[in-house]
Amino acid sequence: MKSKRGRKTVWLYDGSPDQADLLVAATELTEGGYVMVIELTNGLTRLAATRHPAKYVTAWHQFVKRYGLPEIARMIISQPHLRYEAIKRGIAKTIADDRDEDLDAYRVPVDKVTQSAENVIELLAVR
Repeated sequence: MKSKRGRKTVWLYDGSPDQADLLVAATELTEGGYVMVIELTNGLTRLAATRHPAKYVTAWHQFVKRYGLPEIARMIISQPHLRYEAIKRGIAKTIADDRDEDLDAYRVPVDKVTQSAENVIELLAVR
C-alpha cells in the first residue's frame, strides 16, 4: 500500500476484529510482529504487540466472557516490524498520562494514538 506521497503506509488493516484474520496473517519470527491500536466499546483505547492478531482477538473474547471487559469495536493493525514490542512501548510512553490503570487502556481518542504510533514507528522502525 502506498500513500499519496509514495511512502509505504503504516497501517495494514483498520476495521472489525472479526475480519482481521482474513487479511492479516500471523508472522514468522524473522518478520517481527504487528502493533495494534484497539478501540473498545467503552471508548477506551488499548495497545497491543503480537505476531498473531487472530489469537489476540480470541484471547480477548475469553477475557470479555470471564471478566466482563468491554468488547473490541475496532482494530488498527500496522505493517509487520522487527521491533514491534519496542514500538508499542514507545507509543505507550507518549500517552502515559492518559492511562486507565484498572483496564490497562488509555483515555485517548484512537486518532491521537494512531498519530503517535505513526511518529514512533517512523523513528524506531528505521533504526
